[in-house]
Amino acid sequence: MLMKDIFTLCLAMIATLAVQAQDNFPLQFADKDGNIIADGSVIELTNVEDDGFGEIQMPSGLYVKNNSDATVQCAGSFTVQAISNGTFQSCFPSNCMRASTVGDYTTQDGPLEAGTLKNMITEWLPETEGTCTVVYQLVTYKENPLTHQWSKDQEGPSITLNFNYDTSGVIAATATKSACSVTYYSLTGRKVPAPTSGMYIRTIRANGKTVCDKVLIK
Repeated sequence: MLMKDIFTLCLAMIATLAVQAQDNFPLQFADKDGNIIADGSVIELTNVEDDGFGEIQMPSGLYVKNNSDATVQCAGSFTVQAISNGTFQSCFPSNCMRASTVGDYTTQDGPLEAGTLKNMITEWLPETEGTCTVVYQLVTYKENPLTHQWSKDQEGPSITLNFNYDTSGVIAATATKSACSVTYYSLTGRKVPAPTSGMYIRTIRANGKTVCDKVLIK
């Protein structure tokens, strides 16, 4: 067998082992109904909502599903590739980690019980219009039987989150009196039927799109 053929065969074997490792990985990204989100998926996110504390957020809608029959020690490893403003946050598996600059981050590891479908509570908290791109990967941990310390074991599926906060299209639809609705909330999250002077969070729904922004009414 030629050296070139051996090299090609080795590459094929490595690729096969990588696919098998992904298939055997106990955790998968999923939606709220438990539908698996494929490894390598790119998710475009434009929905904006009030976070209930006087700020706005763009939720990822991501969940993690433990397909195994055992509790898995795990964490989230993510790279913020670009962020115009604000903060990216991930509260998986339990404690929250925030990132406001480009870089690599890993959440604190913790257990995820067998068969669990867990909300990742992962979102971008923008301060104004802009974009945020994050590559997120699931990782598992193993315990050292002597020291009882946990260390990273395997890397699992990875997805890309593209957040795009743009109010121009919806606000333009409001200005042209297209079918839309506008709702105002106080900075404490209370709905205000008839806002007077002050700062409010405005939620605009038009053409199947929802955006939020802060407005000052004088």
